[in-house]
Amino acid sequence: MEKIKYKYNPYFINLVQPCGGISFKENYIKKGDGYEACIHIYDFPTTCGDFWLNSLSNISNDVVTTIDVRTADMSKLPDTLNKAINENLQRKNEKNNYEAIKAAAKVQDLAELTTDIVQHNEVVKYIIIRYYVYAKTLNELDDKVKSILTELETKTFKGAVFLNEQEYDWAALFLPIKLQKKFRNKVIEQPIQEYSLAGGYPFHFVELCDPTGRYLGYTKTGGNVIFDLFTKNSIRKSFNALLVGLTGAGKSTALKKLLDDNVIIGNTVRVLDLTGEFRNLVLERGGKIIKLDGTEGMINPFQIFATMIDVDTNEVLEELSYMFQISRLTMMYQFLSNNYDEAVTSEFERLVNEFYRECGLTKENCTSFKSNEYPIMEDFLRFLERNLYSDVENKLLRSNLSHSRIEKIENIIATITSTIDGYGSLFNGHSSLENLTNEQIISYEVRNLSQFKSNIFNAQIFNVLTMIWNEALKQGIIEKRKYDNGEITLWEAKKFLAFVDEAHKYINSNSEYAVDYFINFTREDRKYFGSLIYATHALNDLVPKGNDDRVRNITEKISTLFELTQYKFIMQQDNNVKEAVEKTFKNQLTESEIEDIPLYEEGECMLVINGMGNIRFKIEISEEEKRLFTGGI
Repeated sequence: MEKIKYKYNPYFINLVQPCGGISFKENYIKKGDGYEACIHIYDFPTTCGDFWLNSLSNISNDVVTTIDVRTADMSKLPDTLNKAINENLQRKNEKNNYEAIKAAAKVQDLAELTTDIVQHNEVVKYIIIRYYVYAKTLNELDDKVKSILTELETKTFKGAVFLNEQEYDWAALFLPIKLQKKFRNKVIEQPIQEYSLAGGYPFHFVELCDPTGRYLGYTKTGGNVIFDLFTKNSIRKSFNALLVGLTGAGKSTALKKLLDDNVIIGNTVRVLDLTGEFRNLVLERGGKIIKLDGTEGMINPFQIFATMIDVDTNEVLEELSYMFQISRLTMMYQFLSNNYDEAVTSEFERLVNEFYRECGLTKENCTSFKSNEYPIMEDFLRFLERNLYSDVENKLLRSNLSHSRIEKIENIIATITSTIDGYGSLFNGHSSLENLTNEQIISYEVRNLSQFKSNIFNAQIFNVLTMIWNEALKQGIIEKRKYDNGEITLWEAKKFLAFVDEAHKYINSNSEYAVDYFINFTREDRKYFGSLIYATHALNDLVPKGNDDRVRNITEKISTLFELTQYKFIMQQDNNVKEAVEKTFKNQLTESEIEDIPLYEEGECMLVINGMGNIRFKIEISEEEKRLFTGGI
């Protein structure tokens, strides 16, 4: 039996041929499963914006768009241009004013193109754009074709279904443009300059897709922003973030979305909430609210926390933690006394060391006691009185004390007594906030505390920040050990996030201690799977005004904090902040990006990632999130 020899693969044809056959009609194609038509763009506007091909190639979700391009034969192009110029010069003399003006403009365009070709070696391309439209019924097809033609007109392009050319157009789906040129229907090509075609790049598409991320919003080009703070690669090495946005710009919503995403996947979250903004969300997620005005618990300032860790062994450095505690108490005393005196401060530091030794707390073993085993402020006051008086009850001064030392101890006693009498519920007692490390989410409400005197506010915040860092270290040591031993991956490690809303309340020229704390946190937290996310209304809120040495020093520290922050979410800002934005994000934002920031709509945001390109996107939340995030978008 003789084998039949084909010049094509019949098996392949059987797989790809239209089911039910195909029939070419005057202005549509009839197939066994529906109807199809091809629309040509046959006329282009004189000028187009950047990425003009992007809108043309995304004109509809259920349309196939093809763009065929070829380079013009530059040896024949001068003759073609000459004919076109002569033709339009003749049309300039027509009586119809509109046609005459149109021809004159065309002559000018052709003259400019000729100049570009002669002087700048400009290359001309020919382009064919087709839309293949499909529908189940003929009426549906007509409606779709009409809709696309109308949309093209709004974009100042002209399109049409070419009669009796549907078979050629269908074949063009599978053939290169050089073979399409051989069709009998003389396909219409649109000449276009090379740089104009390049400027129309249709695949201009911005997205961020972290493998372990959660959906945050969408870019202007329709790309998803799937973001994970804890993505780590050769560029993204740390996990801290700054958010700035005017009231109503969506800053609070962005914070809550980041917070909620991390709570859902089991990470530990701590919040410093100045206004009570996070209360509903925290309670909804089973978290705990703690007011820092002393009504809902206490943090003993004399309790020694594990604040220093050996980076090689992940063990607590007892001696350094003790030294940090002395430094912390000294700083706190300066807040409480509200009057810095170096001699008195040195005496206070000496007395604290002596007090701890008397209590049996040594540098070698000071962080492992239970909270009720540490001394309290009242104990320290009694210790001071014993050091000052030989007979405390009758107030008899010790004879071996000099007058200056008596004066210093009396100053310290006066400060401690005043603190116990006025703010004992804040500072005089054992830490009652026990087992907080077992709480996944805690919000520390600062609203009432913010009404206290600034020295009391600063002392209590300093207390809380120390405890938060202690929690971060305790959790981080455990997770780091598991990670180093290969028991868990980076994704599986439990993270610790500290959210600080209204950060200008803490990061300012009057709170250098807080700036130092945040710098230390951002330097070290990545080693222990930690993240600091701080937010404020405007960059100007964080930048102190003035030109003295102290202001310059703290300005440098705040600049360091910004540099250590991997992610910056910039939402709408006032025009008067543009200079601060330009200075803060030097070489990270273009001039046009800075100019656009005051024009951002609600929820719009520029995400600046150190070492990467910027991503402009809109934060999107679900109806359920809208219910949870009261007060946001």
